[in-house]
Amino acid sequence: EEGREWTPDQKLAGMGGHYQNSEPYKDEKIGTAFNMHPGGNVDKRTNLYYVETPDFGKTWQNVQGETVETPLTDKHCPALVRDFESEGRLVYLKDLRFDSEGNPIILIITSNHHMPGPKGDPRTWTIAHWKGGEWQFHEVTNSTHNYDMGQLWIEDGRWRIFGPTEPGPQPWGAGGEVALWESTDEGATWNKIRTLTHNSPLNHTYVRRPVNAHPDFYALWADGNTYVHSDSHLYFTNQAGEKVWRLPYEMEGEFGEPEVVE
Repeated sequence: EEGREWTPDQKLAGMGGHYQNSEPYKDEKIGTAFNMHPGGNVDKRTNLYYVETPDFGKTWQNVQGETVETPLTDKHCPALVRDFESEGRLVYLKDLRFDSEGNPIILIITSNHHMPGPKGDPRTWTIAHWKGGEWQFHEVTNSTHNYDMGQLWIEDGRWRIFGPTEPGPQPWGAGGEVALWESTDEGATWNKIRTLTHNSPLNHTYVRRPVNAHPDFYALWADGNTYVHSDSHLYFTNQAGEKVWRLPYEMEGEFGEPEVVE
């Protein structure tokens, strides 16, 4: 119906609050990954859950294919991927993708504290991948803020992450310098290919993956000063991560030319 008519809303989970990522796999299913907020406290966000639906939300199942009853209200329900609460770790959702066989891949950052600064270290970029009938967890790298936001690109033979994993000009603020990471063994090990931004005046973060992206417009993000009000510019890079372009801050006509950031 092209968005003109909608089914009634359906509560999927209620464990004090949730942040959530969703992603379709071909025309077969829609998956969603989320955390939970104990006692409704967003500063205590933790745990990782995953469910999927093959029929646009009429029924839901966990990754093993077992039907789950919604809304999910038990924090130890069958949708639980990992009990990070028992480990004293907070969970910040970043992305959800699927491998070539339709198995979910979840990108998160885990942290020791909700406040900025060193007390939250280590802040670890972590992959959760359903493979061989179990969840496998792999660490990518560490960074300095819970809201260092990047995403996953799943390509033939390689997985890649564009994200602000490198320290930026506003220490302990959200974001930093953007880097490209790559794995050729389904996320088990990661190598930093290059750092895309250098000597930036402002931190970069919220790197996003455009849908059906052209190779020359492969990742999009913004910058800003996390301490004071500042200008914020939009940037993009190509598939290889070889160049970064900045969009015009002000438009004087219908079209404007991006500039290459050296």
